[in-house]
Amino acid sequence: MLCVAGSFSMRASSPALAGMLERISEGLSRKLATEIVVTDADTVDFFEITQCGGRPMVRGNNAVSVAVGVNYYLRHYTGNHLSWNNMRAILPDTLPAVTATVRRSTPLQKRYYMNYCTHSYSAAFWDWPRWEREIDWMALHGVNMPLAVTGSAALWRNVLRRLEYPETAIDSFVAGPGYQAWWLMNNLEGWGGPNPDQYYERDERMQRHIVSRMREMGMEPVLPGYSGMVPHDAASRLGLDVSDPGRWCGYERPAFLQPSDMAFNRIADIYYDELTALYGDSRYYSMDPFHEGGNSDGVDLAAAGRTIAAAMKRCRPDAVWVVQGWQENPRSEMIAAIPAGDMVVLDLQAENQPMWCARNDGFGGHDWLYCMLLNFGGNVGLYGKMQAMADGFARARGESASLAGVGLTMEGIENNPVMYELLCDLPWMSGEIDIDVWLAGYVKSRYGGTADPRALEAWRLLARSVYGCPADTVQQGAAESLFCARPSDDACQVSAWADTKPYYDPVDVERAARLLLSAADTLGTNVNFVYDLVDVTRQAVADKGRAVLRRLGEAAEAGDREAYAGNARRFLRLIDVQDSLLATLPDFRLGRWLEQARACGDTPDEKDYYE
Repeated sequence: MLCVAGSFSMRASSPALAGMLERISEGLSRKLATEIVVTDADTVDFFEITQCGGRPMVRGNNAVSVAVGVNYYLRHYTGNHLSWNNMRAILPDTLPAVTATVRRSTPLQKRYYMNYCTHSYSAAFWDWPRWEREIDWMALHGVNMPLAVTGSAALWRNVLRRLEYPETAIDSFVAGPGYQAWWLMNNLEGWGGPNPDQYYERDERMQRHIVSRMREMGMEPVLPGYSGMVPHDAASRLGLDVSDPGRWCGYERPAFLQPSDMAFNRIADIYYDELTALYGDSRYYSMDPFHEGGNSDGVDLAAAGRTIAAAMKRCRPDAVWVVQGWQENPRSEMIAAIPAGDMVVLDLQAENQPMWCARNDGFGGHDWLYCMLLNFGGNVGLYGKMQAMADGFARARGESASLAGVGLTMEGIENNPVMYELLCDLPWMSGEIDIDVWLAGYVKSRYGGTADPRALEAWRLLARSVYGCPADTVQQGAAESLFCARPSDDACQVSAWADTKPYYDPVDVERAARLLLSAADTLGTNVNFVYDLVDVTRQAVADKGRAVLRRLGEAAEAGDREAYAGNARRFLRLIDVQDSLLATLPDFRLGRWLEQARACGDTPDEKDYYE
């Protein structure tokens, strides 16, 4: 039976979509019909959900749009919320019927995913099944511009070999798996290495799988472009004219090849030749010269911008430069030399410190994406600006003609799923965003379609407290758990860069944990509920630890030995409580991370290296 809604010029099928459906639930590709349609209008992405031939039908203008529609159907019709902690759906033999057509569309057609840091902090040791689940997650959440920098080690080894660099020098340039984010952003070289030969082979093989699946799903992988980076000793080894970008946090940076050097074009062409041979070309290339304080003295930034862009365009004439909006970058002189349409700027933490409205020159008329960074350092903790982010996005949508989409730019993932779900929903929503209404739908779908009032009350408490960070509060993600701090009577943070200020009442988090626990009688078999119960309780215990440590410090200052000893016992007991709690789920175990790392090796020595 043919079901038609609207006027379409072409239909197509997608084996990649069918494969995704089968991974979600065996037999789902037969229960749920999908269809890709192409219309005369290409200025919006859309999905449509109808009933066709006795089964639900999801159609859209591309595979990603269809996947978003599938996710909408699973959430709102079957009570299945797919997230990092659970990418499998529990479904009846016959799916719920669609009684009225649902249609959603968005003109924001660029939806970016991942930070360089995500590849190191979360994904450094993923195997292919884990990457496959992540690409499914991307599609279901509307991502069509995923950063794909796995495989960079193999790429750079090929490039440096063609430049006749010795193998020992290559080994000292390429960073280890957990540190490649900062290598690829031109901040350090070699740290964590040298890598075994087996790593380069695995790295290349994994990237081929990743970009192939992304393309099958209709995504445009954002590949690492050539930004002028060369090893710090390139001047002496190759006789190149380079500038010294200085040091980053004590680490020696790679050098920057001056655009006036005739070798720039030759090396850039070698780079793109090797990149294309390994992984194909792309519409988008990511490049971030002078990242995080890189010294650009003596560099003609306008000429550098033109030269970098020209090299990219020689590889693919319609290519677009993707650059992170972070600290001084993108440098105004550099992007002013780039024609509009040839660059997309990621406003990297627009939910926290929006750059689009703070910079006097904006982004020079270039397209930009409203991005949420949220997680710094892969830190574990509840945190978010739920209402402030929704309001900030609405303002950007109303005031900026060059807003082209959204981006998820977290440093570490597998945390705070509610925030990522909200941002992914925003482009597909219209009108004023009522967080309370949205949250009710989220809680119902996340917990199996059950509208438990205790769970909803718990989440409303969380939305007003730990997820209600004020718009004018600037801190780098969640408050760190002081169980992770170096032992001290007056510890207030864990990392040197943390800037945590109290903005919520910890009692609200404890109340939310108790409310969730009270709902376990009806929701306790739902895997998402169990994850959230552990996560919220973990936060309540961490908050309790902060309070106890503060009292311990006060006792030390007062010279009260008895109070000091009592609070010390409480603090140590809370560490044991936290450890026992987090051991109940693999999502929170260090062992899972270590097992992923060891599994990358083929020999005992390689396994030990990765660990």
